[in-house]
Amino acid sequence: MLMQRTIIILLAVTALVISTVAHAETAVESFAEGEKLLAKGEFDAALQSFLTAARTDKGNQEYTQRYAIVRRIVDLRHRLDVEKKQQQWEYIARAIRAFYVNERIYTELLKLDQAIHQRLNTAESAAMLAETQLAMDQNASVVQTLSALESGKATATTQLLLGIAMVRTGKSDEARQLAEKISLPKDAGPSVIYMAARFRAVIEDSAKAMELLKACFEATLPSQLDGFKSHAKTCPEFAAIVSTPEFADVMKTASKVPESKCSGGSSCAGCPMRGKCPKSQGKQ
Repeated sequence: MLMQRTIIILLAVTALVISTVAHAETAVESFAEGEKLLAKGEFDAALQSFLTAARTDKGNQEYTQRYAIVRRIVDLRHRLDVEKKQQQWEYIARAIRAFYVNERIYTELLKLDQAIHQRLNTAESAAMLAETQLAMDQNASVVQTLSALESGKATATTQLLLGIAMVRTGKSDEARQLAEKISLPKDAGPSVIYMAARFRAVIEDSAKAMELLKACFEATLPSQLDGFKSHAKTCPEFAAIVSTPEFADVMKTASKVPESKCSGGSSCAGCPMRGKCPKSQGKQ
């Protein structure tokens, strides 16, 4: 009897272990499939895969959070299709765009940027579209997008993007002429300075490119610095200098900007600094 009970218990434990492992494998596979579908812009199918993963492995917070985020994006995409109010449409579009950029879903990002630029037709919307086209190596399209912009609307960012696209399309001389006309604003942020570094690198002004890249890193929040440095390592404009000792030295640059205590959330409601920072005080 004792032997039979022992065997029964062992069989039950074995069955439980096999079931747990099978569930874990199913969850992992579903999650991986969701990531593949998301990368292809198949949002509804990806959402179902993430839901399966979350339901199968209920204790996995990564699966639950991923499902919640993608569900939110799917909802926003549906709202964008029917939203009539311009300001609300733009708000939703920018939220979706931030997700696309973070996930590098360029095919969907391109379509969204085209829609945004068609509605807004500003230097900012032109720059967003051009930067996406540049990331997708659609260089002739970048030139077309930015050349169509009224001269009075041109900014340092649009000119820098245009210059990079010119070099990529074989118009290096024109790009160097353009470089002489571009002056960065005194209050230029890290993104603009970084774009200027890319432009200087691509017109073979490596010394100025290094100087600007260092300035960019110094002006970047510590929490965002790794993002810029990671991009710089694979950026095609820096390909000729990325293996140099000078570039390696610049990559050691630390931020000189103090990190805000703000949580960086979508609202102040749940922030531990609520009521204590300028952002929240301005809303009271």
